[in-house]
Amino acid sequence: MITLVALLLATPSLWAHPEKGTPAPPLNTLTLLQAPMGARADWASLKGKVVVLEFWATWCSPCVAGLPRFNQLVESLDPAKFQFISIDDEDPKAVQNFLNKKKMSGWVGVDPSGGVFHRYGVESRPTTIIVDGSGKIVAVTEIDSLSAADLQAVAEGKNVAFKPTMEITEASVPSSPDTERSLFAVSVSKAPPDAKTTIAKHPPTGWDLLGEDADSLMTDVFNVFGNRYVLKDSLPEGRYDLRVNSVEVSQAVMDSFVQQAVLAALHLQIQSKTLTKPAYILQATDASKKLLSPSASTHAVKRGYWHGKFLLMNGTMDDLTYVLATGLENPVLNETGIEGTYDARFEVAGGDIESLNRVLQETLGLQLVPGNREMSITVFEVSKQEENKPSPSAKTQEVKH
Repeated sequence: MITLVALLLATPSLWAHPEKGTPAPPLNTLTLLQAPMGARADWASLKGKVVVLEFWATWCSPCVAGLPRFNQLVESLDPAKFQFISIDDEDPKAVQNFLNKKKMSGWVGVDPSGGVFHRYGVESRPTTIIVDGSGKIVAVTEIDSLSAADLQAVAEGKNVAFKPTMEITEASVPSSPDTERSLFAVSVSKAPPDAKTTIAKHPPTGWDLLGEDADSLMTDVFNVFGNRYVLKDSLPEGRYDLRVNSVEVSQAVMDSFVQQAVLAALHLQIQSKTLTKPAYILQATDASKKLLSPSASTHAVKRGYWHGKFLLMNGTMDDLTYVLATGLENPVLNETGIEGTYDARFEVAGGDIESLNRVLQETLGLQLVPGNREMSITVFEVSKQEENKPSPSAKTQEVKH
């Protein structure tokens, strides 16, 4: 949801990512920052290294919020075998001003002409492209899907199945005759299991979101990073196609119908609950000053929890307690005494307080301790719908007017 609206409103184009196994396009138009004297961004100089190209921007909320994890990944790998290059198409002065305030490990390559973005078919960001030691494309993915072990495996010549990223295409006609005749239509249907995730725009009235798994589909149509949505049950397996066509329909009406269609297709319902439980207290530790990095963003705060993932962008410690309270389904009070705004993006595998505390202490130098105060919190819970289940033959949920 963070990037979907921006993508759909972007200038129409037809960009394609390079295919796996093909030679990586040139990088020679990049101006390198944070690189050693004499360093060159060309494949002859980088030969033998696994290269991770991270396409980003200073204004990109998920890019900035993911920096702590990105930096941790860079610093965990041998620089003699791996090279990370973060690529931006903004003015070099704007990028340097950002780097003066915010740590970004590895090299930073700036190309205001946008030529590198075009050669690599990158229209949405963040997008991560992995190139092996021979200069060939390994995967087009996202940094959240990467691990040090996966990249080590690439360096050893092993085949790694990375999560594919989304591609955007421009269609000259609507996606189907039925959609073309409809003034307003929303449909969700099963996609082939090997379908590539794609946004297909068919101006002037529609767009298709194709080949997404259920978790990605939910995050794209619900503002999970702005509301208190908690996923309680595992989502269905498989991939889905979402098709939307509208003529003179307000954004609010369209959003409502799209959300209803997705919930129906995945056999889900939303329940609003008010919980009153003992509070947790968020406190600082001796490591807080070292690990907390002030936000360099000038954009509005983004905060939220979804499926084990916690996100804070340009938020205060009060905003962080909102995120933690959503994930824990328990009130959280801020007693850190820390002012200012910060970025944080992390994932917790276990749903218990011990797992969360371990991640908080390692990444932010913060901790949660039990308190004896009580307060109310409203949580929107996504749970499996037990009644009125559709028959197995109902593969498509559709709403038309």
